[in-house]
Amino acid sequence: MMSHGTASDCIPLLIAQLLHRSVWSILELELSCGDKSSRHASGRILSSTMLGRNTFKRFATTHAVQGAKVTRQSLPYEPFAAVTQPEASQQQGIVIPRWWKKDNVLDPKTYMIDGKGKLSRDDLHPSSSLTQEMIEKYENVGLVYVVNTGIENDLEFQRDIARIIMTEETVYEGGANPRNKVEANVYDVGAPLEAWLHYHHEMTYKEHSCKNLGFLCKHAVQDRPVGWSFVSDSVQAHDAMMETALGRKLKEKGLCFIRLMTDANAPREATNQNKVYNHWQQSWLTDDPDEAEVAARAQGLHVEWIDTPTDGRLMRTRYYKSAFEYVPFIDRNILFTSIADDGEWFDAWPGIKEIPHEQRPLEMMFGDDTPFTLEEKQAWTDIYDEFGIPLRWQPGEVAVFCNYRFAHGRPSINLKPGERRELGVMLGAPFKRIETVESKW
Repeated sequence: MMSHGTASDCIPLLIAQLLHRSVWSILELELSCGDKSSRHASGRILSSTMLGRNTFKRFATTHAVQGAKVTRQSLPYEPFAAVTQPEASQQQGIVIPRWWKKDNVLDPKTYMIDGKGKLSRDDLHPSSSLTQEMIEKYENVGLVYVVNTGIENDLEFQRDIARIIMTEETVYEGGANPRNKVEANVYDVGAPLEAWLHYHHEMTYKEHSCKNLGFLCKHAVQDRPVGWSFVSDSVQAHDAMMETALGRKLKEKGLCFIRLMTDANAPREATNQNKVYNHWQQSWLTDDPDEAEVAARAQGLHVEWIDTPTDGRLMRTRYYKSAFEYVPFIDRNILFTSIADDGEWFDAWPGIKEIPHEQRPLEMMFGDDTPFTLEEKQAWTDIYDEFGIPLRWQPGEVAVFCNYRFAHGRPSINLKPGERRELGVMLGAPFKRIETVESKW
């Protein structure tokens, strides 16, 4: 971490403060691919590999991957380290995410792979050095980040690289975000450009989640530190959480996830469209409320319909679940939720951030239906931030990470004229949540 002891030392921090407060413009795509015929032939379903508890090791030093671009390590990027004071959330009445507080959460050599600028389809073979290194790193850490690939504007090739690990993929159904299909098997992420996204594990608010995710970078800002994604080591976050009163409270009480979905057929003024978050028709892929309810109940949700004269038929769901999940391949329970499933998700969303929390599309309470305090939400966020790891995107890069083992998020960004940042997201095989095993704490 940089020292800020002199006036000249403070310059990068001042720049970072401006970056942190800026509005972003970003395009993210999600690839949800069901084409089994083109999957990699290795046949190894790594997300269910039985790994020992000690497989995920702790590391103390940061090293650049040999052959990676010098700019990857030399860019002065730390807008999340010290730009806000601890009391900021209390003064503003919102939770302040930072995403990244320190280096050395994990040694980059344990999860980064240098493609040396010349990956080819021969590297997709099960016996290739790329395949073997990706498998080894994913098994050992739960994260693999392939950089310096030499791939340009070829999401299909990047997707095939991700499939070395992600031997099964799933379609996004019943999710909280509205994801519109922009072409075959490609969806937008559903978040407005200005929004920051708190750290979160994918789809923890229903019965089935996904085992892993793949991120594919098509376009990136290459000459300044803008547009990065972040992952957080949830094993370390869990251990830190369980040292707190909040962790013990989460273990005792569990959680209640509340979602309010709008009606696509309700009459709305054009000016109110930006307040629409997700229609139940879009979330459950049907216009039939009976079919939507059946699908929701199959995910373990309690369903309530609210008929209104102006907003049509609203769908409210409740889902009671543990904040933790037993992970078979490390044989322990770990933290599997964050405040991303509460109204704080919308603190930077235009059209939604202005409305009261109780009217926002998402709400989360303790399992006894009592609310969280702002201090508890900030403490929860701070713990995930403590173990954040940056993905410093360059075009052609691929990251695959375990959804149990890592949360993911992103800050607000400002793109200059002519800059582009396009990121594809793949969802891995589904799994049914089993919550916790009493003997595995």
